[in-house]
Amino acid sequence: MAILVGMKDICRYMGRSESTMLIMIRDLDFPARKLVGVWESDTGLIDAWRLRQIDGKRPGPKRVKK
Repeated sequence: MAILVGMKDICRYMGRSESTMLIMIRDLDFPARKLVGVWESDTGLIDAWRLRQIDGKRPGPKRVKK
């Protein structure tokens, strides 16, 4: 496991663009958070999240209450 600091590191690890990553964070409960203005994540959490996505054991998209 390794800590990823900054959106560039997260994007590089995932092989996705920043806009795609922001959508995944918002809608798919991707394990990254902005802490004191800096995006952080963990490779172990990301790998576990990926496995849940692959085997279908994931919650549906987040719903906004109106």
